[in-house]
Amino acid sequence: MSKQHNNESSGLSTARTACSVSAPRADGAQGSAYPRIVITGENLAETSPIPTGENLIQTDRVQFLSDGRHSKIVLHPIPLESVSPQIAHIDWFAFTLTPPQGEGVMWLIPQLAELFGVGAAIPTGKGWNGYKLRHTLTNGDGTDYGLLAHGGESQRGSIHLELNAQGCALVTNWERIKIWGEQNRVIITRLDLAHDDMNGDVATVGIALEWLQAGAFNLNGRPAKARLIDDLGTGDGKTLYIGKRQNGKMLRVYEKGKQLGDNESPWVRVEVELRNKSRFIPWDALICPGHYLAGAYPDALGYLSEVQVKIRTITNAVKISYKRAVENARQMTGKTVNVMMQFHGGDAFAVVNDLKRVGIPKRLENYADFLPEVLNEEGL
Repeated sequence: MSKQHNNESSGLSTARTACSVSAPRADGAQGSAYPRIVITGENLAETSPIPTGENLIQTDRVQFLSDGRHSKIVLHPIPLESVSPQIAHIDWFAFTLTPPQGEGVMWLIPQLAELFGVGAAIPTGKGWNGYKLRHTLTNGDGTDYGLLAHGGESQRGSIHLELNAQGCALVTNWERIKIWGEQNRVIITRLDLAHDDMNGDVATVGIALEWLQAGAFNLNGRPAKARLIDDLGTGDGKTLYIGKRQNGKMLRVYEKGKQLGDNESPWVRVEVELRNKSRFIPWDALICPGHYLAGAYPDALGYLSEVQVKIRTITNAVKISYKRAVENARQMTGKTVNVMMQFHGGDAFAVVNDLKRVGIPKRLENYADFLPEVLNEEGL
């Protein structure tokens, strides 16, 4: 990787330092202020017994917590720091927080624009997962960047926010969000970390199946739970799932370009979804997503090395979506345009003026903020 790439992301040297993980002492010595951390596979005889049915993941640290009467296990992802922290990007981010005493949802609204680049939260008139009120996050352009939910007696004043892929693309400084989240005791509930192999050079669904057969995704010697969605050659794209969402960690390897509509695209995405179900998602994962993606399945994903540039991912998505939209328009109105050109004596401007409508095609709505830059750059 070139020095130029090393300096490409602002604050990268700081991020590398912040990503280093120092585990609490595991030797049982007196005076430790932290619960003991045990790595799966070590001798557990001196620790609390493992509750029946717990699915321990060998790529997670295992933390035993007890209040003297009840005990539980919390899994902490182990980052793989031998890869670049920037070989992945954040594709989904969700969290829950409780505002300071005496404050409500309006306390968070100004920070949406400042931290996340989202200017408005539009009420939907519906609830969401036990919350009384749900709002769509947007910038007034019709693009859906995620949701904000609050209200409801059972939620005890908490607020939940989710940024989808387009919402995450608006964030310019994840380290600032990390600091804000730690200061306000925010709990990350979901984090998707994605690596794009634009040319399908290494990561393909076929190769991932070979990794699966070789045991690269095995958990403590047990075969990983896997599921393949096969397009049977239709060009719609294949998807391989490793793990189960309800267990808090699931990997997807899928043909992203084909999913967007380009049947010939080699673009493959490797994406791990982490949820806080018996699992702690660390804030360091925001600024070093590559460490945690590779660390999720190091036997398979330890090869990751290419620095990911989010705008490149967006550019490819826009290019595919734009070309698909043009092709659909050609199929639906091409012959009509041909007749209109004859009617207007070959005046293309008159034809366009008769046909154009205000707005953006649904296929391109999610990329509204990036369209001018990408289309001009690509000459589309």
